[in-house]
Amino acid sequence: MGSVRVTFRPNTRGIREAGRSNSIYRELERRADRVIDLALEIYEPHKVSGDYGRAFRTERTRIRGMAAVQVVNDDPKALILEHGTQPHVIEPKNAQALHWPGARHPVKRVNHPGTPALHIMRRALRAAGR
Repeated sequence: MGSVRVTFRPNTRGIREAGRSNSIYRELERRADRVIDLALEIYEPHKVSGDYGRAFRTERTRIRGMAAVQVVNDDPKALILEHGTQPHVIEPKNAQALHWPGARHPVKRVNHPGTPALHIMRRALRAAGR
């Protein structure tokens, strides 16, 4: 007796078309918004001006032809909050000395101890995956 065999192959054209649809982008944006909400929760105790929190946005893009959404924060403090800084020396640019409220006297240079990394985006992405 004979047998009948049917082979199923992925319809790559159909997969590519589905990967570009607005419904896929909407779902990815919903997930990205969840990451942003979690990042804002993590950022809240460290909030000073709020500029970092207002700088979050999503961008539609493609990766290998498939829909993708990126979470972007281009505030100047974003890199410092995410990665921290090493100890460094601060010197005045246009003035002859540095002074700030509470300082005893102006100084020519300050040894900054560095800033610890908060990993806000990393922690938010991990929390969103749970």
